[in-house]
Order: sequence, then structure tokens, then C-alpha cells
Amino acid sequence: MDMNRIGKFEMRAILNEFDAALIRLFGVNMVDAAISRHDALEAYRQVHCPRKAAEASGLRLGLKLQGLQGA
Repeated sequence: MDMNRIGKFEMRAILNEFDAALIRLFGVNMVDAAISRHDALEAYRQVHCPRKAAEASGLRLGLKLQGLQGA
């Protein structure tokens, strides 16, 4: 990802939201899922949404979604 296009505070916000979405969707954080910050930012670069990036990354790793969301 081109780090010159986003600032360090925006990058931190993206990573925090990605991690929170991963926990909500799969019940694991980035460390437990073995997703690096670089991998998370690369997934974000492709979809421009931290939640969708977290979902795609988790599914790619074979993680199982937790229950019904919003129920």
C-alpha cells in the first residue's frame, strides 16, 4: 500500500477498525489470526472498507463467522 496517501493516524484508525471487525466477525484479533499490519492494509487497499477487508481476510484464512450478526 502506498503509505504516502494516508497518514499515520489514519493508518492506526484503519487498523483499529479492522481488528475490531475481525473480533466481532470471527472472535479473534489480528495477532491470533496471524494477520500482519501490512496484510490488513493491503486488504483495505483493495476494498477501501476495514470491515469488508477484515471479513475477506478472515474467510481467506478459513476462519468461521460467529453466529448471526445483529441478531
